[in-house]
Amino acid sequence: MQNNNDYKLNERILCRLSFRKNPSLRGAAEEIGISSSKLRKKVAKMRKEKIILSWCLVINPMSMQEQKIFFFLLKTNPNEPKVVTKLLENYDLSKLSHLEGITGEYSLIGKFHFPNASEFLFSLDHLYKLVGETGFKKYQLLEVIKVYKEQGIPCPETSKQLKSYEVKRLKKIQFFCHKTEFPPSTYQIAKKLGVSQPVIYRQLKNWKEEKVILGYSLHSSFWKNNYLHSYIQIKAPLGEYQSLINFCLQNKRVINIYRTNQEYSLLLKTRHPNLADLNNFLKTTYQQAEVEDTLTRIVLDLLRES
Repeated sequence: MQNNNDYKLNERILCRLSFRKNPSLRGAAEEIGISSSKLRKKVAKMRKEKIILSWCLVINPMSMQEQKIFFFLLKTNPNEPKVVTKLLENYDLSKLSHLEGITGEYSLIGKFHFPNASEFLFSLDHLYKLVGETGFKKYQLLEVIKVYKEQGIPCPETSKQLKSYEVKRLKKIQFFCHKTEFPPSTYQIAKKLGVSQPVIYRQLKNWKEEKVILGYSLHSSFWKNNYLHSYIQIKAPLGEYQSLINFCLQNKRVINIYRTNQEYSLLLKTRHPNLADLNNFLKTTYQQAEVEDTLTRIVLDLLRES
């Protein structure tokens, strides 16, 4: 069992490593106030204990404008898990990156990704058919129009539009990050992809300058076991959304920000140490603009996280 000092140090380390623009551990060690060697030992230990689950290369969705992202909310029966099994079997991580059990009118929320509009429509038909076969008819589709924040990192505008071969290479690097104990070096990435290190170095440097690669994050069981997560939909007058977005971009409780096609058009993913903190966040959010209403769904079960 962790003592309080270990808990606090793990929390500080995970906070520093969750939203980094540079994969190096040296800068994080200086910010935390420990040596690089101690940080590497702590990270290795947390990886072994499955506190750190995987590293994540955060890609700017705005550099893939043809990509379609949507959230699918579904009402299910707790005694009939067939729909969860079917979703996990039919969609891999590249298509269904998140699947979570939630409170409220709907009991499941999934985040889907498709490379273009034609595959989006084809897959949507497939999804409706799959869900229909389970006997559940109540669902809601939230199509993402714009992403403002991803994995805790703001998504700036970029003029760079990735070509298909670039997307494939980025996805390979992203998948490789999931498998490594520490954020991989350019040498490790080059060796894995079978290309020269200078080529990978220049490619990564260009992607960062072009605001394609936003930074590095990690997936951790610490947040799942010790923090409360929620999805919040916000309804506000059209002219009030930008002030809300600016507030959420600066707020560390907000992990993701999406603009959707719904009346409650701003969708947030948030993380809190307790329910009181979530309530305080909602109160503060109402003070930022003329918020008309909010819908809050607390995450009960993490079924998949990329």
